[in-house]
Amino acid sequence: MKSTLYEMFFDKASKLNPDKNIFYTKIDDEYIPKTFGEFLNDIYKVTLYFRSEGISKGDRIAIISENRTEWAAVDFACIFMNVISVPVYTSISGSQMEYILKDSFAKICFVSNSHLLEKIIAQKNNLPSLEKIIVFNETDTNKYSSEPVKNFSEIIDANVNTSTKEIIDFLRSVSAHIKLHDLVTIIYTSGTTGIPKGVMLSNKNLSSNIQACMEVLTINESDRFLSYLPYSHGYERVAGYYLAFFSGAEIYFAQNIDTLSIQLKEVKPTIVITVPRLLDKIYNRLMKSPESMKSDFQKKIFLWAVEIAKDKSISKKSIKWKIADRLVYKKIRDKTGNYIRFFVSGGGALNKNIGEFFDRIGLMVLEGYGLTETSPVIAVNHPDDNRYGTVGKILNGVQLRFTDENEITVKGDLVMEGYYKDENSTSETIKDGWLYTGDIGELDSEGFLKITDRKKSLFKSSGGKYISPTQIEEIVSHLDFIENILVIGNERMYVSALIVPDKNELISFAKKNEISNNKYSELLKDTKLIKLIQKEIDTVQKDLANYERIRKITLLEKPFTIESGELTPTMKVKRNVVGKLYEKEIEEMYKNAQ
Repeated sequence: MKSTLYEMFFDKASKLNPDKNIFYTKIDDEYIPKTFGEFLNDIYKVTLYFRSEGISKGDRIAIISENRTEWAAVDFACIFMNVISVPVYTSISGSQMEYILKDSFAKICFVSNSHLLEKIIAQKNNLPSLEKIIVFNETDTNKYSSEPVKNFSEIIDANVNTSTKEIIDFLRSVSAHIKLHDLVTIIYTSGTTGIPKGVMLSNKNLSSNIQACMEVLTINESDRFLSYLPYSHGYERVAGYYLAFFSGAEIYFAQNIDTLSIQLKEVKPTIVITVPRLLDKIYNRLMKSPESMKSDFQKKIFLWAVEIAKDKSISKKSIKWKIADRLVYKKIRDKTGNYIRFFVSGGGALNKNIGEFFDRIGLMVLEGYGLTETSPVIAVNHPDDNRYGTVGKILNGVQLRFTDENEITVKGDLVMEGYYKDENSTSETIKDGWLYTGDIGELDSEGFLKITDRKKSLFKSSGGKYISPTQIEEIVSHLDFIENILVIGNERMYVSALIVPDKNELISFAKKNEISNNKYSELLKDTKLIKLIQKEIDTVQKDLANYERIRKITLLEKPFTIESGELTPTMKVKRNVVGKLYEKEIEEMYKNAQ
């Protein structure tokens, strides 16, 4: 059934009690709820504010904030007003924010705090279309008397007494003329190369994708989400926010990624939308936990339970598994709150072995796949039909076919309206209604989709062999002392890699092998350590062909960051940027190559 987002909202509003808690924000040690009635009132007041400022259909409103109730209130006010929201990552530089606000002609910019406010004010002279800056956190606006700065509380605290029915009737009236093809949002995405491109998503795109996801991921009012990925990314916005909201689930906001371990136990979520990196870290931490166990007996029990989990021939109904569950697996699940129905993993490749391990200990992981340009979900595994090593079956309403090179192309309501002000890129990506994903894949005999590579990232060695750097990176990056890795080898005699280590893990690894240096920078050049790291890499890449294996590495001291432009906002390494930045180090690895 086709419908707009506002129609989906009113359908949910007709079924929700105004006193139902829908959002929870942790303040100090307490989770403060926001009821549906309170949320509706906030949306109403933001809508009134937009009208008072002369904001009308098609205007752009920027939101630069971490996930919070205010973000959602502004978002829905934009939806009802047929105004286009432009979400911006809080982690990018001021100049990158300037580019997005200027390119989108944003009239009003909502920011969460004074730090972000300062970033925007520093760029204000280059933003002629920006008329107002609204701050969510209470800020002394007198400091900015020469700037159009306003506190969000001035909007929300406006003395307007209106009943829930009157609010809904009002919102219905202002949104009555919205069409399926009307734009909802422009999400700027740069990928791993190039300047940011604005992905235009309409009501048709988003509502169709949400409804298709609802058919696979059965979510209801008893579910609790713990949201830590940013709403500025289409993945969390659809899967962790819209999907949860329209299903009537509760949404708890994580304070940041470092508080997740604590908040998992406090919130006891049933569903967590995540990226593979978090699962990698949890797994690596678990595998290292015997090192801190005081008792040899504890260590033996833990290691025995790990072997049971990895042995697929042992049934979960067996006595062995049940003993391992009582002694070990339940304690691991307790650290997640012990209510997890499933994790949904996207934004990168999930390690099949890690996914299967979590499943074997009672923590299901559903891997999915999509792009910002596809609103974003193309495929996802079903809780009752989950196959690790694949991204599941394609959603209803999605057509999929492969090119002669096995590139995945898709067609359907999920395909974006195009790139904002960029007809050339749009025509290169969408041909005859088919969106070319840039990903290489295959379908198995039962319709499960497997992603095998990125078309654009393939390179050819000087020996004429095609090599997949992403496949190599995915295999090697699971070593716990590696934070980031960039594989090199285009038109080279062999494959090499730039590695940013996890500093603490690397120091720990060095100490275990009786290697120490006064300075971290000296440790990174220690030949004995580099040989040991190469040995670890050789172990995990043993199944690769000889020409695919990393033969030389360089350890980098400076971490890759979003601010410095080496990482995308979704933490993917920008190949071209890093390649140019470390050109000297790369050439050194091929010096005297033979």
